[in-house]
Amino acid sequence: MDFPLWLWAIPAGSFAVLETLAIRNRHQGDTASELLLLLLLRRAAGISPARPWQPIGIAAVATFCAWLAHHLIGG
Repeated sequence: MDFPLWLWAIPAGSFAVLETLAIRNRHQGDTASELLLLLLLRRAAGISPARPWQPIGIAAVATFCAWLAHHLIGG
């Protein structure tokens, strides 16, 4: 039995509602993109707040972005 395609509307719709509410309330750090960028990327890479491993973190993020772009474009 195949998974019905319309069932993707449930999580997609839930995400859209929650993200819209988070964007409208103007609190910093409550949208999914802000959490991803701030918590995972900037803190782990040592960018914000600045950490001793900041140059290595920036290089790792740049390398990952370059690999991802090449992977998505080139397959």
